Amino acid sequence: MARCIIITAYHTGNIKDSYVPMPGDFIICADAGYLLARQEGITPDAVLGDFDSMERSQVTCPDIIHVPVEKDDTDTLLCLKYGMELGYREFLMIGGIGGRLDHTMANIQTLLYAHNRGIDIEMADAGNTARILSPGTYHLKEKEGYQLSLFALTQTCTGIYYTGLKYPLNNATLTNDFPLGVSNSFVSSEAEITFATGTALLILSKD
Repeated sequence: MARCIIITAYHTGNIKDSYVPMPGDFIICADAGYLLARQEGITPDAVLGDFDSMERSQVTCPDIIHVPVEKDDTDTLLCLKYGMELGYREFLMIGGIGGRLDHTMANIQTLLYAHNRGIDIEMADAGNTARILSPGTYHLKEKEGYQLSLFALTQTCTGIYYTGLKYPLNNATLTNDFPLGVSNSFVSSEAEITFATGTALLILSKD
């Protein structure tokens, strides 16, 4: 099945710098994400939000979902849930990084919400990508100018091995109260990360 793209209400740079459109992509805009999409000529399939940051009358879209301002879920999480209800299992969340710190943290929790339900999801803007990892082995291609960081979301992530990075790890442990895994550099065209237990947040970032 095709991907579901969620365009959040905050994005640095151009949306089209964050992803390559693919045939069949289903695009949902979270509230004022619609305005960002419209600026770049992107036509969404659905717009969902409480419209606290824009007027509903500004939206031209066949599928407009108006939700209450006072609610437990963020607009972005509701977009994810809507896409899941439609049957999508692969998501790309555009933006949602930077701006208000509480919103960024909420979006990281949204990644974890999806991951815990078996959803393949990545969050990206012009200079960052983020995804949740479960134990296993991952091969990561070098992205020029990007630093790699790995953070423990659980109390610990154990049995960590790095190859192809400037600062290798050998059966190391990451904890959620010490940023040992921040800002590593590629020293080959591909890096390998392996870990045995825990849940981790992988971030690739450039200045």
